[in-house]
Amino acid sequence: MSRSVAVVGAGLAGVATAYELAAQGLRVHVFERGGSVAEQASFASNAVLSPCVPHLDDTTSPAPLSWRWRRWRAGRRGGDAASALAALSQFSLARTAELRRVLGLEDESAEGLLVALVDARRMAAAQARLDGWKALGLQAELIDAEAARLREPGLNTEAPLVGALVFAGGGAGNARLFAQQLRQQAQRLGAGFRFHSTVRAIAADGAGLTLRHEYTPPAEAPTRTAGADRDAGDTHPQVPGPQDERFDAIVLCNGLDAATLLDPRLPLAALHEASVTAPLRMLEAHPDLGPGAAWVDPSRGLSIARIGHRVRVSGGTTVTQARTRVTPDFEALHRGLQHWFPGSVLHQQVQQGQSRRAMPADGLPIMGASGRPGLWLNLSTGDGGWGLACGAAHVLAQQIAAQAPALDIGPLGPQRLA
Repeated sequence: MSRSVAVVGAGLAGVATAYELAAQGLRVHVFERGGSVAEQASFASNAVLSPCVPHLDDTTSPAPLSWRWRRWRAGRRGGDAASALAALSQFSLARTAELRRVLGLEDESAEGLLVALVDARRMAAAQARLDGWKALGLQAELIDAEAARLREPGLNTEAPLVGALVFAGGGAGNARLFAQQLRQQAQRLGAGFRFHSTVRAIAADGAGLTLRHEYTPPAEAPTRTAGADRDAGDTHPQVPGPQDERFDAIVLCNGLDAATLLDPRLPLAALHEASVTAPLRMLEAHPDLGPGAAWVDPSRGLSIARIGHRVRVSGGTTVTQARTRVTPDFEALHRGLQHWFPGSVLHQQVQQGQSRRAMPADGLPIMGASGRPGLWLNLSTGDGGWGLACGAAHVLAQQIAAQAPALDIGPLGPQRLA
């Protein structure tokens, strides 16, 4: 009989992990406390599919002192983690493209990623770092403002722009739609999904792992803003009360909640990000309104992405203690969109969103063996979640299935945060 694996969390990382494990022939069971896939951090998330680019800019608002101290210490240590992340990032973009092609996934994708350089200082900084990025395997190109406007003809001609960085393999798309379709592919391979199931504890003995879970349906039917496209029929009644099940391996893909099951001392902060999504204004006389793909402005800390006939603006990132809540500044996102692509959307049909993701002290993901036998981690960082999801899931599935992994992700394991 094949080995059984539990995946905790059905965000994009969890769904991708479930698919890759099922593709390895393992028996997979996914536990998700929400009512569908990608309902938490992956819901209305950043729509940019991007490689991880170190030191591009730092627009994150002030973070807690304890977290900043850990980040400073992590930066001094250096090591192979940044190189491992860059390699995983490139591998993941290729894996995402392969899954789209082989499985016929349609997630409103658009190819192209440009990073705005709004002044001479940022242009010079990008030029100085270009060789270093290329040494990490990033396919980066520096272009002037005229070339950038040719690639994105909807850009505001009056917005200051000196040039742009072009990163191969990047683009835009609907991450939640991608997760929904990949879930269907995982189910075809035999993976099971249990929604409104909260994992309470994980215990180990010599024979494997025991996962305690409980059916926790909402008190009333949840509601979402119009246009959320929530899946129907995802929740089925289960046995009430705590239930114990045994597995050969368990993968934690539940972000900030992973610390409660692994180690409350795991140094995770919360990265908050806001988003607004609005229909693209369709005018025959102005066919180039809005972005053609993905446009990132590090100076304002925002990204603007085309997803089908809609535009999503994300930004306002803030780092806080794990359980702290913040009030997003949606107006800043509207101002940023108006600055770069004026008059491009129908503002009376806006959908607002807010995500909250795990952020380790060094800003890098935590993935691989946890140090506890049979327990694995796949905790991607806030701004690189989609760009890393498919590659990380593929490598983890190979390791769990005792196959030779495509990459060495050892430097990204939790031991570096000890």
